[in-house]
Amino acid sequence: MDEPNPLAFWDRLPPRYRYAVLATLALLGSVAAGATDFRWATPVWAIAGLGAAFLCLYAFPSVWRYLIHLGLIYVFMALGTVLPLFYLDLAPLFFGALVLLHILAVLTAFNLIKDVNLSRRAYHLAAARDGKEAPYVPMGLWLLALVLWMVLVDLSMWGFSSWAQHGASKAGYLASEVMIVLLIPYILDVPERAFGGKGADFRPRVSLAEVGAETKKVVKKLVTRSPKEASAAAVRRKGLLRRPPAAPPRTMPEGVKACPACGSDLRQDVRRCPECYKANEFAWCPVSEHYIIACPACGRPTVYGEDRCRHCGHGLAVEYACPSCGRATPLSRWGRA
Repeated sequence: MDEPNPLAFWDRLPPRYRYAVLATLALLGSVAAGATDFRWATPVWAIAGLGAAFLCLYAFPSVWRYLIHLGLIYVFMALGTVLPLFYLDLAPLFFGALVLLHILAVLTAFNLIKDVNLSRRAYHLAAARDGKEAPYVPMGLWLLALVLWMVLVDLSMWGFSSWAQHGASKAGYLASEVMIVLLIPYILDVPERAFGGKGADFRPRVSLAEVGAETKKVVKKLVTRSPKEASAAAVRRKGLLRRPPAAPPRTMPEGVKACPACGSDLRQDVRRCPECYKANEFAWCPVSEHYIIACPACGRPTVYGEDRCRHCGHGLAVEYACPSCGRATPLSRWGRA
């Protein structure tokens, strides 16, 4: 009988995630060295930190530059918090530095968020242009993780000040630093999955060169608008120039009101394509609880989810082609508009 291999899980991990684990362990080692006072603590702290940054080049090859953003945020917030705490008698003098450095940290975080959103948008535009698949990666939890990371930096500096000045327990400082380290791989991994990736284990559907070129086009379009276009945009924002919203494309022929399965009256349900985010009107039967779509062969209304059309017998796919972008995805991925 074969003995279980304790390293089987490690062997199954893609190389990119192996580097991410090693980078996390190196960062944790750096934190541990920084909290001790043995002779070689400072060199170990520096070497482990540099080694973790080097491993991130392989774990997050497309977005490792965001480590610079995180490092700047950490430095700004750390200096802004530690200076007033270490020099309480001069706290009013350092209050302005505290506010200024935290503003710089927030601006750096905003620049990071803007860069991520712009790169993801460029990725989808490049994919749609070339007919390639660009999976949608939600960024809501990522944004919350970034905000939590910044809060933890402040808490860490409060714990460090209490430990270094007053001999308090270092548990609060170490707990905050460990959580900061554990959040870094997640903050880097989400953008990597959203629009990047290199290596045999993680091939991007759109090349990074295309993403960079498309990003430049988007920025150029936003920056080089003519005064006339900028004025019209300002007028629209103020509500002085109102354009009627474009009607969502219909997925059913005009005049179809009865469900082909049970004969009940149909209702309209508006959902948004997960690829191009355009709204589409669907016919929904509240009795049989099915979407009614037009058969791609005969065009007559039939039930989505069945194997064949009720009228011509044409085979139906699980994926539904969006009338706007033509990309086929299951309706379960379509969110409500």
